[in-house]
Amino acid sequence: MAKPLDYSTRIITTLHRRHHRALVVLEGELDWQLSQVSSFITHYAAPLWLGSQVQLDIDVVTAKKAKNWLGQEVDCLIVDANCTFSPEAFGMLAGTVVGGGVVILLVKPTGADGDKPSWQWLRNQFTRNNCFYFQQSDLTLLADEGVHLERQLAHFEAHNDDLDRCIVQPLCQPQPLRTDKPTAPSISVIDEAWGCVTADQTRAVEAIRKVALGHRKRPLVLTADRGRGKSSALGLAAASLMRERNIKIVVTAPSYATAETLFKHARHQLDRNSNGFRVVSESEFHWHTSSLEFIAPDRLIEQEIACDLLIVDEAAAIPSPLLIPLLSRFNRIAFASTIHGYEGTGRGFAIKFRGYLEKLMPQWRGLHIHQPIRWAENDPLEHWVFEALLLNAEMASLSGTEKSVKANTQAYISTNQMLTKAELLADPQRLTQIFGLLINAHYQTSPADFFQMLDDDALQVWITQSDDQVIGCCLLSEEGRFSEELAEQVTLGQRRPKGHLLPQSIAAHIGLTAAAMQQGGRIQRIAVHPTRWRQQIGQQLLNDITCWAQDKGFDYLGTSFGVADELVAFWQSAGFSLIRLGVTKDAASGSYSALAVKPLSPRSFTWWHDAQDLFAINFSAQCHEQFKDLEATTVRLLYRLLASYPSAEPARIEGLVFKQLSAYCQGGLGYDTAAGSIEWLVKRWLSFAVPTSVIYDFACLNEALLINKVIQKKSWAAVIKLHNLVGRKQAEAAMREQVSLLLDSLHSSDKT
Repeated sequence: MAKPLDYSTRIITTLHRRHHRALVVLEGELDWQLSQVSSFITHYAAPLWLGSQVQLDIDVVTAKKAKNWLGQEVDCLIVDANCTFSPEAFGMLAGTVVGGGVVILLVKPTGADGDKPSWQWLRNQFTRNNCFYFQQSDLTLLADEGVHLERQLAHFEAHNDDLDRCIVQPLCQPQPLRTDKPTAPSISVIDEAWGCVTADQTRAVEAIRKVALGHRKRPLVLTADRGRGKSSALGLAAASLMRERNIKIVVTAPSYATAETLFKHARHQLDRNSNGFRVVSESEFHWHTSSLEFIAPDRLIEQEIACDLLIVDEAAAIPSPLLIPLLSRFNRIAFASTIHGYEGTGRGFAIKFRGYLEKLMPQWRGLHIHQPIRWAENDPLEHWVFEALLLNAEMASLSGTEKSVKANTQAYISTNQMLTKAELLADPQRLTQIFGLLINAHYQTSPADFFQMLDDDALQVWITQSDDQVIGCCLLSEEGRFSEELAEQVTLGQRRPKGHLLPQSIAAHIGLTAAAMQQGGRIQRIAVHPTRWRQQIGQQLLNDITCWAQDKGFDYLGTSFGVADELVAFWQSAGFSLIRLGVTKDAASGSYSALAVKPLSPRSFTWWHDAQDLFAINFSAQCHEQFKDLEATTVRLLYRLLASYPSAEPARIEGLVFKQLSAYCQGGLGYDTAAGSIEWLVKRWLSFAVPTSVIYDFACLNEALLINKVIQKKSWAAVIKLHNLVGRKQAEAAMREQVSLLLDSLHSSDKT
């Protein structure tokens, strides 16, 4: 008679034989879960625990550090979801598990996790897809009754009508128990010259080499799901080219860590004991007269860097505004991107970037790697992760003539299109279509967004349907209503509460406290099916949301987006006015982030007008320094937009400037954010509106510092050197002190 714990041996034996991976769910108390985990990890050499530290002698990683394990391999991953569950970290690390391995998910008993919608979704996936699902009571029952586990397995395979019992959809017929430790089948090299292990990988290396050796201006777009050897193929191709010719290869990616696998395989293919092998740094090495070097995307854009071949790894994670200039600067480029990665970004990249390629490089070529290397095809774990995290979410497949499409679209737009969490869970097809739209529209959409959509009570999901198909969606986050004390602390940079990005941005980056005290609604995402663009679907959806928000007593709606001419026009036509432009480029979009607001209540109009005026004051000054690299067409558009705002009286402008500078002097805002107001003050002083004698009554004013930075727009590095300051922090503190002196002087002058 088999011992109950022998089920781990049975599962692992079968997985190794098939070179597959599987998800094992253990639902119960922690002590019981650990006893079950122990029976698994005895079979593995490299287990990893995701979560808090436990009393098991294995490596532990937190969700925040999960990205550090990308490119590495583990054979058993234990995910502690008893307290918290990070879909991002889970998705990342699941891809590091090799064939024959398992992912063990530890969950509390049903109901103990608060029955969050996201967990209801996951529990549904336990019963719908290939995974092993064990409950503490089931295995205890087996032990008490002395039942053969093999017989129990066979029963639930032949009669799969009790999905709440031990095992859901077993992967295979019961196999004889093995006492030896199973080993994963080795993967042999099929191409001795290049080191490829699959035919797909060989084709990928050939295609990459052709970019370097064939005709110019014919870029390659190499795509694959995770575990297909895409990054290693890039490294193998680079090494083969370096062995054959004098070539300079540059690699760019979101970070060097992303490209580390590429470098590892390139180094492995070359004789590192040879006199021709020379390491310059972690991210650069030479082979005789050839070189392989990593250079960050922004540096490639800013500097004139020449190379014979540019390799762009994980291109989907690099903003399009950084990718597109590469096409005009480099003649030979190989782009590579993960399609169904944990980021959930690849397909949006593939769709959008293909459009740019068609215009700029019509002779580009695409190649997709299908065959996995790290595990065998039809892997149950990969299938489960795709389904559970919606990494394979697709938009609705639409058909019909334009005339009928327009008619049907209008018929289905209504104000009761806001969906509850229960409605989202009840219709998986509709939920998948919504998320598919979001992935297509925004390449940074991730599983974390999916879980927030299900769990966050402050996040409202709106859709537009046509013939029962989702053709548009919008996510609205309810924000604001801070206490007066908290709103003031946010304005002065003393507090940063979690979430509430819209009111916090208005308070902390413009200095308008009132907005944080009022009820706001932030449009997080809005997406329309690409076949339905330019049919006013997005505008109508925003109109319905506006009506709903007014009925609910909202004071204003707002949104943030990467500034682009067409997006500015879209939001302007929907009644949203720009009130701020971020002074640093967003890491996700590669663009400056614009903040636009639509006032709804009478009390929101006052600060909204103030925000417009302050934007006009600051933007004019910021164009000389903070926004000097902004596209000329965008500068023209924004200047014309600001000119359409009502002109404020001089006395009103002065009051607004004083209010913003007061927040700046107290430690809120920053120099770049308040540059226009600071310039207004310094110019007033230079025009002798403030008597010098009054200023010197307060302290010795550093006139040169103010003029060098505020009027002459010298860089901070130059200012630091000119005034013998120690770093940017001290320089900014000195500037804040000087502005405070001027502001006090002006107030004193007005009184006299």
